[in-house]
Amino acid sequence: MSKVAVVTDSTVHIPPKHFEGLPISIIPLHITWGDHSYRDGIDITPEDFFARLKNDKELPHTSQIPLHDFINLYKSLVEQGYEILSIHISARVSNTLDIARTAARELIATEKIAFLDSRTGSAAMAFQVIEAAKAAAAGASLSDCLRVAEKIRENVHTYFIPGALDSLYRGGRIGGAAAFLGSVLHILPILETKEGIIAAIERVRTMRRAMQRIVELCEQRIGSASKVALVGLYADIPELADQLIGMLRGKISSERISQIFTSTISPALGVHIGPGSVGLATMISAD
Repeated sequence: MSKVAVVTDSTVHIPPKHFEGLPISIIPLHITWGDHSYRDGIDITPEDFFARLKNDKELPHTSQIPLHDFINLYKSLVEQGYEILSIHISARVSNTLDIARTAARELIATEKIAFLDSRTGSAAMAFQVIEAAKAAAAGASLSDCLRVAEKIRENVHTYFIPGALDSLYRGGRIGGAAAFLGSVLHILPILETKEGIIAAIERVRTMRRAMQRIVELCEQRIGSASKVALVGLYADIPELADQLIGMLRGKISSERISQIFTSTISPALGVHIGPGSVGLATMISAD
């Protein structure tokens, strides 16, 4: 029987109970803030991160995962007899996947490690990780686990509203003029993860209307799918995620909802989208 472990990075951040009993290892991104470096989700929690972000004049930035972190984790898993499926945040917004591949080459263990660009992050990536890990726990081969994750990747999506346009500007995700005009005119962009990048699809004037529009977009995307998993995502205001979930839940019959919960956004993603952000991740299934 195959023995497969799934490795992912800390942008996957969702409640630990959803990973319990599954062969999943999470490697933390690093956040540099002043003279200190923090391991995402280990040395700094989302709650502490966003509380400080709102008040600190000094701004944080993400830094790449040290190569030896990947090497040490892969080496340990290979020595335990595992093959590895490594699933990571979109390669179009982070070099995490490149570092993972380099680590495998350093170990000369590339035949034991498969890689998948999730083309997203957060809960949409978590769906891929969890389903692949469930297959691994059931004895699926490495190639089969990869196919499971690839299939899930085609059926997940995320819409979100950034809490602060200046965070997107500082992170290189939106132009300076757009950030300035958006702040002056109180315009909020609705963003989605699409083909591995963050794309602005609409702009509205109020948070209430932006949330209503996200629900409409999710409802359209879900369509006639027989099953859907929903995750409400938030930076530091859980009530916003609860509202989004409640609004969408009112439009979908309960028997079609396979899973539903809320989760904070990881500090590594919070660096770019700022406090006050909120969104919805969906996974649809025809089963």
